[in-house]
Amino acid sequence: MTKLKQKTIFFTLLVTLLAFMLIAVPGIAGQSTQTQETETTVEETAAFPPETIIASFGEFTITLEDLNLTWDTVPAEYKAQLSKSNVLDQMISEKLLIQDAKSKDLVNDEKVAKQIDDMTNQILVQALIEQEVLNKASVTDEEAEEYYKNNLEEFTEKEQVHLFNILAETEENANIILEALNSGEDFSEVAKEKSIGPSAEQGGDLGYISKGSIIPEIEDIVFSLEIGAITDIVKTDYGFHVLKITDKKPQTLKSFEEVKNSIVEMLLPEKQKAAFDALLEGLKSKVSIEINEEALQ
Repeated sequence: MTKLKQKTIFFTLLVTLLAFMLIAVPGIAGQSTQTQETETTVEETAAFPPETIIASFGEFTITLEDLNLTWDTVPAEYKAQLSKSNVLDQMISEKLLIQDAKSKDLVNDEKVAKQIDDMTNQILVQALIEQEVLNKASVTDEEAEEYYKNNLEEFTEKEQVHLFNILAETEENANIILEALNSGEDFSEVAKEKSIGPSAEQGGDLGYISKGSIIPEIEDIVFSLEIGAITDIVKTDYGFHVLKITDKKPQTLKSFEEVKNSIVEMLLPEKQKAAFDALLEGLKSKVSIEINEEALQ
């Protein structure tokens, strides 16, 4: 990569970071927009107290705490290519741009004022929802436990078997396979060599299969099979099977403590929606809303 290209990429990264800061990082009210950096680098100021001033411009200042707070908001993919000095420079640039915009009275521009008003309203609504909905809606232990008791099937792991399968196209081929297995040949090796099923490369290994997840003519047989035993030939719509299981797991019910957090996470959105609906209904009940139905046609 040429030096020019490297510089272009780095410049683009800094511009992107500045845009990110202007959108996502709160400004430092009443603080600096320019710096008089000393020979000590920004990275070295980590040993200084948070109130240490690291940049100043006229009556404004940027402290180490301000920089660290901003640095914490920078996406990890940017941090890999930037230093805190870069971020400080972007903070300064941000304040310079804001100051220049204010000096040109853009804050009173009709279009800009409308955008500022819209953004202010969004922030107010978000703050209200956080205060009245997100911070107040919660799922109690009693509610979570009641859901658990009423929906035990959701937390029950069905019986499982570790299933191996050899699939043959014809019954004749299946008989040849069964004879090889009964003579002591390794099931997985025979599966790799002679099975036409998709699990052939894995030695016929289908992994753990839960009860109720496979076709009945196979399920009834394998779930009654002893560990290590091999079935007779089983015919299905897919062909002719020879099956084996190597392990069984009984049906188990997860304890409430194991699933409590997941239940709370599942029920919480519903509680939040109810709180939000109640908030809106309460606000609507306090005013008389008139709607021009004709204009809506």
